[in-house]
Formats: sequence, C-alpha cells, structure tokens
Amino acid sequence: TPLYSSAASDVYKRQVRAVLAKYETPIFHAVRTGWDDWRALRLGGRLLFPARSRACLVYDFIVQRATTAFAGDKAVHVLKRNETFKFVFDDTVALRFKKAAGNGLGSNIHTQSTLDFVDQEQELPGFPGVHKVEAVYALNPLQTHVDQVLIAARDGDVCLWNYVLTPDTTAEIVPLPLLSAVDTERGARVKLRGGDERQKKETDGK
Repeated sequence: TPLYSSAASDVYKRQVRAVLAKYETPIFHAVRTGWDDWRALRLGGRLLFPARSRACLVYDFIVQRATTAFAGDKAVHVLKRNETFKFVFDDTVALRFKKAAGNGLGSNIHTQSTLDFVDQEQELPGFPGVHKVEAVYALNPLQTHVDQVLIAARDGDVCLWNYVLTPDTTAEIVPLPLLSAVDTERGARVKLRGGDERQKKETDGK
C-alpha cells in the first residue's frame, strides 16, 4: 500500500519546493562545481576502480561545496555522521546528495542508515517530522558533465515525486575554495550535532 496518496504527495512536494526555492541555485552549483572539481583531477584511466572512486570523490567535493555555500546560514543545519552529510533546511526538509542510479533514484549501499533515510515512516534523529529528500545528479550519456540535478522524494525503492532544479543562470556564481581537511573537521560556522558521531557508521554517501 503506498504511504502517500496522490493528493498527499502533491502537498508534500509543494511544501518541499517552497522551503528549497531560495536554495536551488547553491544546491545546483554545489553539484556542478563538485563534478568540475573531479574533472580537474584528470585521473583518466589511472584508477583501478573508476566508478567507485569517482563516486566517492565527487560526493566529497559536492559536500565541501555545499558546506561552504551554507556556512553562516542559521536556517541550515549540517549533520555529519562519519562519512556522510545531510542538510536540514528550516527544520523542515532533510536533504542528501546522491548520484542517480538507473531508476532515477539515488544510488545506495543498503546499510541500515540508508534504509532508515529512504523509509518515510522513519524519523530523522533530532528532527521529527522533516521531509526527507535527495538531490540527485544525472550525467550526460558520455558521463562528461552533469546533465540534470533533481530533487526526489522516495519511499524505499519507489519514487514518490521529483522535479528538476532550475537555478538562476543569470546570477553571478563566485568560485568557492575547497575546504581544507582541518576546516572540514572544525565545521567552519555550520552547526554539527554532537551526538552524530555516536551513530552507527554510514557508508551510503559513497
């Protein structure tokens, strides 16, 4: 039985879009510039596990860009749990970044933490009642650039709804320096939840 009716999903989608509207451009550009950071490494055929290594590095660059973009915004909480990051906007929408799988949803390793996040009946610890969504990036057929960034809501392996981000292309995007390892651990000016490090180690960001 679907968790959400069509009408409820429409309400859910409108609520999420209203919250994320002012963040669409920085979310999109965190993904785009994170991918560009990977491309700038020019690793080419030097990797033994290119798909896995690329996914890890692109994810790392994206969350660095996003963390920098949202630093100082008191309406954005950054939750660091071992090797993954989640961003909570206005205590209403929890978002994580993922690469699109063949079904258009985020690609996942089926850890318990992943199963909890994609199960809409499971609460995000510390943020009851938030809507959980993914910012999913899809590559062009040659996998040379980011073709689309979508916001997608899912319940398990079922897509409830999604929409394509349409950033303000006329806005001037100032290049963001990557955070150093020290700055990343320090968390700059974003809020990190103290109990997060006690959670079971997650690997779903890879």
